[in-house]
Amino acid sequence: MDALKLRSKIYSGYAKAALRLGLDNVQYRPSGTGNPLATAGVTLKASFNAQDMTYGKPNKYGIAVWYGLFDASQTLPGDYLVGPQGTFFIASQQLHLPIQLVQCNRKVFLTRTSIASGAGAVDYGGPTGSADDTILLGGSGSVADTGWPASILLFGQRERNLSEIPSSVQQIGWRIILPPSVPASVVITAADILTDDMGRRYAVQGAELTDMGWRMTCTELHA
Repeated sequence: MDALKLRSKIYSGYAKAALRLGLDNVQYRPSGTGNPLATAGVTLKASFNAQDMTYGKPNKYGIAVWYGLFDASQTLPGDYLVGPQGTFFIASQQLHLPIQLVQCNRKVFLTRTSIASGAGAVDYGGPTGSADDTILLGGSGSVADTGWPASILLFGQRERNLSEIPSSVQQIGWRIILPPSVPASVVITAADILTDDMGRRYAVQGAELTDMGWRMTCTELHA
């Protein structure tokens, strides 16, 4: 038996387990930078566990990664699965290894502020403070309707409060994860802005592209 036949048997076993353990989930495959949930694919049984194939422990705060049991012969990394347990994207389907998924708790638009090419009256240049006019990820509707499902969790990084005003707050770090199906034409860089479906805005401090998608460290922008 070669590696591909073994993988097929593993996925077949996952599918049989999902028939008993799983619920119906709809698969979506993003095809561009717009709404990634625009076109539904197959419906398949899927079960998720907290990185424990014995189903002996629940998930905990601050952990976005789950293992999945389903017929992965019908899916690819970057696909979304939407069902009663929430929205997940497939982070990896590594050969003979558990399927990793990221649970999504928000939807986001990714935007980039244009910078004027010339200098101002005092020879300074930079963002003008106008709307983030270049949408890199997201559809034509609202964030809640056409945004990209993502994981947004506290990261623990914090910046010292320089204002020393008692009522001001520190800048707390956030870890934001997007799927590997983000098109290659989208290269996320520092200072890009993510806006979620609750109206919160995050500035990208650093962005790392891996085979499991984009992982970003961000700080929340306050009015």
